[in-house]
Amino acid sequence: MAKAVEVLLKRAGVDPGGCTALIEDLTRQEQLELQRALGRIESRQRFKKHASHPLLEKRARNILYVDESGKSHAGGQGPNFFALGAVAIPAEEVDNYCVAANDIKLEFFGRRDVTFHEPDMRQHRSLYHFKGDKQRQEEFDEAIGRLLSETEFTVFGVGIRKGAFQEEFITTGIDPYLPTDVYTVAIIMLLERYVDFLAFSPSKRLGQVSFESQGAKEDAYHQLEYARTILDGTQWVPDSAFRNWLEPGLRFTVKEGSSPSELADICARTLFEWLGGTCQTNPVRWASLSSRIYCRDDGMSGKFGVKIFPDSDIRDRIEDHRRQYCGSSGKAN
Repeated sequence: MAKAVEVLLKRAGVDPGGCTALIEDLTRQEQLELQRALGRIESRQRFKKHASHPLLEKRARNILYVDESGKSHAGGQGPNFFALGAVAIPAEEVDNYCVAANDIKLEFFGRRDVTFHEPDMRQHRSLYHFKGDKQRQEEFDEAIGRLLSETEFTVFGVGIRKGAFQEEFITTGIDPYLPTDVYTVAIIMLLERYVDFLAFSPSKRLGQVSFESQGAKEDAYHQLEYARTILDGTQWVPDSAFRNWLEPGLRFTVKEGSSPSELADICARTLFEWLGGTCQTNPVRWASLSSRIYCRDDGMSGKFGVKIFPDSDIRDRIEDHRRQYCGSSGKAN
């Protein structure tokens, strides 16, 4: 909360200097309340400082490919939840993925200009129907399974339960410092976990974040929220950590041909379906993807790569899932 107050004052053009004592007191009270409710919260100072200009360190890149499933705006028809799915992959592994994906496309379609897309692949619709040939469908499924198992990547994701978010946070105003836009909340929570992954990886890399392009205006909006996060930080991750571990701007791509964004598409849709089953179902590939979710230590307090929000009424299911898979991944690249 204290950090959020400072951010709001800056946005309003008010010098936060005169509020330093109040902010420090709020910070202490905030930590006390959080510890009472949820146990120890890691210090914002857990992130080690590096060069003031990260590019001077000439770190290799790790790329986070992000895709979405569902609609982020409230109201209207359709499921009342939204998901961002993402895969983090070392930059030098991108070509290896593309070669392997192209081989599958040549084998099954005779050309490379195909983009894997969920859920058509899994439900054998359209291009993946193979004229009803069940054996060919099974062979394709097996090829995709091998592609997932042989590609080096780490899974991240955020699922927002829009109805609960509206009722518990927006309508009540219980946390006035939390953004009211679903997509913005999802971006922030995703970046917090990705930065933790980068900061505690054995090999120190600079993160590059790539979103699927949705249009000029939408891309600019997402770029703005990304920049705000890097400049202001969040309640749990300081601005310096975001700047130390992330490139300052988003990259945008369109779906065409082979790219690890195809993996992000699979992750986003699978997380969306798990969320739609109130985190009790086991969608196809969910178990294998869950074994790739980033986890550090016990996976608590932002150290697990997938976040469902809000989760107060289904927390036991979330914790069961985390306990099942935490420790089977978390090897950062």
